[in-house]
Amino acid sequence: MLKTIGVTFPKSSQWYKDQIELMQSIGTQIELKYPSANNVLINMTWFGQQFENHEYIKFYNYYCSHNVDNLFLLASEDPCFYNIDETHALFAESGAKNLYLLGHFDSEYSFNFHSTVLKKYFHTYTEALLLMQEPKYAFLNYNRKPRDHRTRFVHMLDDRKLSELGIVTLGDDRSLNETVEDIGIENQWWDEEHGIPHDIHSLGRLDIWQNHFLTVVSETDYEDFLWTFITEKTWKPILGLRPFVINGQTAVYKWLTDRGFRTFNKYWSHVNLETCDIDDIHPNICSVIEFLQTQNLHEMYLDMLPDLRYNKLRFDEFSGEQKHKMENIFC
Repeated sequence: MLKTIGVTFPKSSQWYKDQIELMQSIGTQIELKYPSANNVLINMTWFGQQFENHEYIKFYNYYCSHNVDNLFLLASEDPCFYNIDETHALFAESGAKNLYLLGHFDSEYSFNFHSTVLKKYFHTYTEALLLMQEPKYAFLNYNRKPRDHRTRFVHMLDDRKLSELGIVTLGDDRSLNETVEDIGIENQWWDEEHGIPHDIHSLGRLDIWQNHFLTVVSETDYEDFLWTFITEKTWKPILGLRPFVINGQTAVYKWLTDRGFRTFNKYWSHVNLETCDIDDIHPNICSVIEFLQTQNLHEMYLDMLPDLRYNKLRFDEFSGEQKHKMENIFC
């Protein structure tokens, strides 16, 4: 028996159908693998006691009246709102015999959903449109939702007078005053939320993309006690042939290299980005930007280009691998 708990994206979401199909596929796989067990599948999107959707209460009432054999937690589109310790506490609370962590958990059943939908929906660019033309902007740092770690980083850029060296946005407070029409590509829903289009499936304005060198990725999660979460924000510079650094979890670098991608921190190896303390992430990224002012960015970009091209090809392979994993969870 399979009990499914949790909410999905709204039907207006371009990913709604993909999410539904994924949940149906995983449900079928669970029933085939454990046909005689009492199985519970929770979609962790907006799941937790802090939400008013009553999904946690449904789960609580269920495990109070049923013995759960297998608990399956699915985190695919959005971050899991339980950190690592809280996730295991939820498992213990449920009394389930076995725990299966599906999606963007650090587990044997991990997969990256975002890479599969980007392969499906992302705008197609020729290489000529992606290559850097002039490094008018040393870096690009897009921030739509003004999460705390993004706001603190932007303030540090301002304090160090580095913002003027690149393009920086921060929700309603600092935007490019652009609309979906300005971008010219059909994108996600919630067009003007936070004053910036919810641009998931493109690189944004090409006049900016073509003339910046480094992408400072503002990932969704920041703290290392959270599950490692890789979104379209990290995939965009890989698809767009750009070196990148991460304003987010330092584990992202190792996550990428473990999966065959190449990072670019060897070019500024005097700055510790991959194993530094959380308090040092922002000043270290600033140090990279300062270092770039001493370099010939044209020459550096040409030297990086083989790895940038490799990453783009690797993404195509990787997204196919992730789709296979999603369709064959227990194989």
